[in-house]
Amino acid sequence: MPSIFRSGIRAVVVIAVVAALVLAIRLTSFSQTPRWRPPATHPGLTAEVVGAPDPDQPPCRHLAGVEDVVVVMRTGATEIKDKLPIHLNTTFRCYPDTLIFSDYAEVFSGYQVLDALASVDDNLKQSNADFQHYLRLQRLGREGLAEEELHGESYESGPIGKNDNPGWRLDKWKFLPMLVQTLDLRPDKKWFVFVEPDTYIVWSNLVQWLQELDSSKDSYYGSEVQIGDDVFAHGGTGFVMSRSAVQKGAELYTSEPDEWHARTAAHWAGDCILGTALAHAGVGLSWSWPMFQGGNPSDMNWMEIKAGHRLWCAPAMSYHHFSSREIESMWMFEQEQIRQRNVGAEKQFFWHHRDDILHHDDMFRQYVLPNITSERADWSNSSPDLVAYSNRKGLSIADCRAICEEKEGCLQYALGPIGCSTANQVMMGAFSKGIQSGWMTERVESWMKGVKNCKGRKGWSVT
Repeated sequence: MPSIFRSGIRAVVVIAVVAALVLAIRLTSFSQTPRWRPPATHPGLTAEVVGAPDPDQPPCRHLAGVEDVVVVMRTGATEIKDKLPIHLNTTFRCYPDTLIFSDYAEVFSGYQVLDALASVDDNLKQSNADFQHYLRLQRLGREGLAEEELHGESYESGPIGKNDNPGWRLDKWKFLPMLVQTLDLRPDKKWFVFVEPDTYIVWSNLVQWLQELDSSKDSYYGSEVQIGDDVFAHGGTGFVMSRSAVQKGAELYTSEPDEWHARTAAHWAGDCILGTALAHAGVGLSWSWPMFQGGNPSDMNWMEIKAGHRLWCAPAMSYHHFSSREIESMWMFEQEQIRQRNVGAEKQFFWHHRDDILHHDDMFRQYVLPNITSERADWSNSSPDLVAYSNRKGLSIADCRAICEEKEGCLQYALGPIGCSTANQVMMGAFSKGIQSGWMTERVESWMKGVKNCKGRKGWSVT
């Protein structure tokens, strides 16, 4: 056989072997869909399931690493009817294990709601005015509440909270007893994620992040807030604790209940009392902003910088002050992101890096920006700079736009009963009757070209 033919055959064989090796490596480089647990009829009950995942479950249900996590929601009887149902239809479908604490025990839509205050000393309940609301709840049930006591809106509290709300005044007492009950009910969990009904946890990011942390350490993560000398994780933003941290906090409280009841009575913020107790127990807060942060994508400052950390390129772990509609919208968005990621993984060649983290800039580009249009009626984009103080002269939305055009750096404008407002940042906003909003879309596009894309795990760790 001529040498040229022998060389050609050898080349074909080499190519075939290399191709087979590449195919074999690629086929083994993807992890299989993990085993999963279906949502329990009642939180606290789990069931092993053998077989393929249910295709009717949302994409978030099949993420790896969720079996070590329990999500603990703290709510109250005044808000549960308005705020919990949307979670049962969205976020709770992602969580393999949940606990719900309130100031009134009940079964709500098949979920057992636990009384966070059941173990608190009866003498304290009888003597402290904060518990008048609680005692009435136990006598009359949630149905005994007056209409004006029920509320479903999420809004910022004042400088010392919402002291005009009896349910809010009672809330500060839940944190430490809730810690004890949580540990009793879930002694084997590695991670505990504490949320409120208006918190949105970016679950697909959180479960990845937790897998990279050492669960054996005394860990307490959250968005740092300070009152006086006390630094703590903001409750509404969501915070994460390891089992050993929960255990130390629970042991401190049960060993000195009178001390911590006195501290709670003298304070207005239960999340601060929890952080102080953990500090006394030797568990320090790991500052986790801007992964965990209390903004809402509708009106947050995406360019915010704090303590040298820039929000824009940080992985997104949580948002706050979400309405039920916003919970649903963000949840659907996240499911689509997970679905697209899974499709991309199937098509991806083995040596290509795949960035599967949602950064805050991804949220802006893919969730906020599609809602930025020329103009919208009955919509407020939260433009803060009031430039025309009265609308009695009959300003039009075109007049307001013209004012924005004349201002260097103006990116959006809004016209309402009090006049025309503008802003040098981009905010999506929300429904608001009687207000018209608009954006300088060409300027927004130019502004977007000047901000970088964020990839990789920069900002993934905490300080």
